[in-house]
This record gives sequence, C-alpha cells and structure tokens, in this order.
Amino acid sequence: MTDSATQTTGKGRADVAKLSLPRRAMVRAMVESAAIPTFYLRVTADVTELAAARQALRGDAEWAGRVPTLNDFVVRGAALALREHPHVNSSYADGEVATYERVNVGVAIAVPGGLVAPAVYDADAKDVGAIAADVRELADLAAARRLSKDVLADATFTVSNLGMFGIEDFDPILNPPQAAILGVGAATGAERRTMRLTLGCDHRVLTGAEAAPFLLAIRDRLQSPEELR
Repeated sequence: MTDSATQTTGKGRADVAKLSLPRRAMVRAMVESAAIPTFYLRVTADVTELAAARQALRGDAEWAGRVPTLNDFVVRGAALALREHPHVNSSYADGEVATYERVNVGVAIAVPGGLVAPAVYDADAKDVGAIAADVRELADLAAARRLSKDVLADATFTVSNLGMFGIEDFDPILNPPQAAILGVGAATGAERRTMRLTLGCDHRVLTGAEAAPFLLAIRDRLQSPEELR
C-alpha cells in the first residue's frame, strides 16, 4: 500500500493508505471472480517418493544451486495433466469457451502490496529443471517489478501454493478468465508425506465429471515422480 495518511475517529487513530497498483489489479480480478459460479474438488497426494527424490537431488553436484522445489514438480505435473485434459486449459468470456493450444502455467507469487501469477510458457514441453529456472527468474522479475504485461496475461491455468506458510488446505480464487486454478497445501506427515490439492473450477466451463479426471491425473503424477523429471 502507498500514499498513507492518518485519520482519527472514535475508533482511535487509523493509518489509511491507497492501494498499490498490484493490489488494485488483484482486487479487480477478485471482484470479477466473485461473480463466477465456482466449485471445488479435493484430493490428497502421497508425495513421500517425490520428497525423497527431491532430497536425492540436493546431494547431486549436477543440481547444485538449482534443485527444484516441490511446487516446481507440481507445476510440471499440472502441465502434463493439462496436455492430457485440454478442456481444462481454457477460459470463458461472453458465452464462449476458448481452449488454448499452449500450456502456460501461471505461478502465484506474492509481491509487496499484492499478488501476481506470471506464466511459465509451454510448461508441458519443459523438464522440471527448466521449469524451476523459469520460476526463479519470474520471482526475481516480480520482486524487481519488471514483469511484462504479456507474461502476466498469457497464463492459461494457475498454481497457487501456500504450503511454505504451513497452510495445509485452502480454496484458491479463480484467476479470470481462466477456467481452473490449483491450490497446493503443505506436505505433512512423518513416515508418509501427504499434500492436499484443491482444484477450483468455473462451472460455466467445467463439470465435476470433467474436472475430476484432471485433478486425479495431477495426483497420480505427483505419486510417481519418475514421470516428472
């Protein structure tokens, strides 16, 4: 928030700040999203083997300094599932559904005063190492406020992860005009590591029967990490 001022009322002193440009853009999108008929599907993925595979990469000199995060693997799994279920890789506008050729997965990134979801272009054609590199670059550009309008507009699907904050389960808000968004929770458990996945869907575009196989496809890939390299 910017341009702060001070007001005094019966509630005491209040610091009042105008919303930053990123926050205003987020608010506009969320107001639009509130009018969308949205439903949610949830599954739990056993990511024990995935966590072990990632830990093994940490000890591999070839991966020094560039080990993918669990979220990078989720982006990879979502991209492959979108290629398998192209009807999810779509958007709604004015009574029409556009299904996209390219699989550009948006990754939600917190920035001062708001949230952005720049696109990892053609994520279905990239291995997890390339996805990790793209996400790191996007995070650096977001921190420097140097993301282009195109990279912010070109995502066809979004992954939003709050697991790093210890949040286990949440309902992500659609990023219009995209038809779906994936919410990712923290990996929990001792002997077996599990992760909650929540898929938010625009009911104008998708039914539960159409969205469920897509979410299960993501879960199955996360449970078979050899498919995500």
